This record gives sequence, structure tokens and C-alpha cells, in this order.
Amino acid sequence: MQRFHHQIRQDLAALLGALNTVTEKYSRKDFDTDAALRSLLDKVNADYKDKGLPDRESQLQLLRAEWSAAEKGIDPCSGEKVTVRRGEMKASAMLKILRGLETVLREDYTTSRAKLEEAAAMIGQIIVAGYQEGIINDKQLQAVNTETEYLQLWKLLGADPNIALGQKRLLTMVSLPDIFLLLEEVVPPMVKGVTALR
Repeated sequence: MQRFHHQIRQDLAALLGALNTVTEKYSRKDFDTDAALRSLLDKVNADYKDKGLPDRESQLQLLRAEWSAAEKGIDPCSGEKVTVRRGEMKASAMLKILRGLETVLREDYTTSRAKLEEAAAMIGQIIVAGYQEGIINDKQLQAVNTETEYLQLWKLLGADPNIALGQKRLLTMVSLPDIFLLLEEVVPPMVKGVTALR
């Protein structure tokens, strides 16, 4: 079963927003930045755990361990107890952790967005193929407005064996709910294009 990329993208956008908040706290040197970072690390780790991504979860556990060491006055890089300039060491460790967290979240957000963009392009190709094969016409495409009508359109297009192969390939990339949400994004501009040509 494919993951629901629209939800993943939305969750990652929220986590990136939370990261921005903590980064702003770091820049302002707010007194509650330590607690905010700990809370963010816990939230991101829980999100990856819920999604069943052990590779990302292990990366987050490592970042959490680094922050835990810094909070205890141990330099995460050297593993040595810091007695002088402890605040500077913590600030440096926090910045490194924020950068690592931003990299992880941004990579996953970009990957999810790219997957949805690729799927949207394929849906456009499937609809064009439906036109070429005479399966759908302008009138049918313009009449599609509801979820049920999008489902009927999808089934109608799948009646052609070649288009059905494209649909199956699409289902290896994204989930069926993603496809219906993408249809709602792809079809209206195509309808506008058809109307503009008249």
C-alpha cells in the first residue's frame, strides 16, 4: 500500500513551521529554546515512528542523543565533559542539531512534493491519452466536478488496456486518495484550456 503523500507533505510542512519557530527562538536567545528544541525533536521522532520510517527515526534518535549530551554538559562531538564555556558549547550543539533537523525535513518534503508533481504530470498524460483514444471528450471533462464523477472518469479511462497500465504505474508511486486529489488539481486547468480554445 502506498503512503498518502498529500498528508505526508502537510505533516512535513507543519514540522518545518515548528522548526522555524524554534530557530527564531534560537536566534533571539529565548529562555525556553532548550525545551522547545526537545519538544520538536520528540514531535518529529514520533511522526517518523508513526509513519514506519526506521531510517529517519534512527537519525532523529541520534540528534536527540546529541542534544541530551549537550544538556548534560558533554560535548557531543568529543564526548568530553565541558566545564568552561558550557553555554557556548550548548548553543553550538543546538545550531548543529537544528541544521541536521532542517536537512532531514526539507529532503523529505522535497521528495514528497516531487512525487506528487510527477504523479500530476502522469495524470495529465493519462487524460490526454483518453482524448487520443476517443474515450473522453471536452463535454465529459467539463462535467466532472464531484468525487464520484472523478472516480467515474478514472474508471472510464482505465477501460483502455494501455491507459490501465499507466494507472497501475501511477498507483506504484502514490495512493488512490492522492490520485483523486491530483485529479481535482489537474482537470480544472485542462477544462479552462479547452474553454479558452473555443
